[in-house]
Amino acid sequence: MTSARKHARCITLLVVCHTIAFTQSTDLSPLLPPADASTNAIRQALQSGQIARATSLVTTLDPHIRNLWQGILAITQNDAHRAIRFLRKADAPKALGVAYYLAGQHILFREQMAEAIRRDPGDFGPYYYLGRHYDSDVDNADEAVRWFRLALERNEGYVAARSHLGQCLERLGKIVEAEAAYNASLTVAQSQVGLARLHLVAGDATSALPFIEKAIALDSRDVTALKLAARIYGALGRPGDVVRALESAAVLAPRDASIQYQLVRAYGSVGATAKSETALREFERLRAIYGLGP
Repeated sequence: MTSARKHARCITLLVVCHTIAFTQSTDLSPLLPPADASTNAIRQALQSGQIARATSLVTTLDPHIRNLWQGILAITQNDAHRAIRFLRKADAPKALGVAYYLAGQHILFREQMAEAIRRDPGDFGPYYYLGRHYDSDVDNADEAVRWFRLALERNEGYVAARSHLGQCLERLGKIVEAEAAYNASLTVAQSQVGLARLHLVAGDATSALPFIEKAIALDSRDVTALKLAARIYGALGRPGDVVRALESAAVLAPRDASIQYQLVRAYGSVGATAKSETALREFERLRAIYGLGP
């Protein structure tokens, strides 16, 4: 895996932001410190993606608290090293741990999260971040479940944690519990994807369809949802929709050789021979560079 792909995975993993210059509302609640009247305007600007306004407001803060918010600003812009420079002066282990994570320093990330928990055991953020880490980096679903449940004990309404809990439970084969977690977090696209997947695995593509369509409506850039949609459309005998879903996925994940391989077959099924041949050449090119993984 290239360093650029590792970096992109880190950003996605922590759900700090979705793009470097995000313009839509973003949930930063696991990262932010407790609400405070003096910083509410900055918090609101960050959550709504108004980076320039947040940056301007941060300059008015006292130096100590300014370092914390400058570090948080740097995190939201995916600038890990700048964030670390500010946060080392801020005495804010949770935010510093996130910055270390973005820099690929996972041991330092764990150390800072442990310190954050020691100082404030009621803050759900460190537990949530550790759950994400053990899920995606360590591939330890049991340990991730433990951390997600600890996060939810402290903030039972945080649907992102419940959705990720469902995904880990599904991986562990605890289908009933996974389904319950997904149903309790339906505003998260990943939960709709999970429910669609459970129905498809059970052999009911018809029931899976509305869930995957809701997932795509919630997040049209979710490649996992688009790839699963192609499988569902295929099971329903809708080859044109299979092609459209895979084409959208290929635009969003141009290095994913598996999508091109699926497009070879999908184009063949609708008689688009020239496109099938082009997809085959692209599949072979991507496989030679990146292998078969996304």
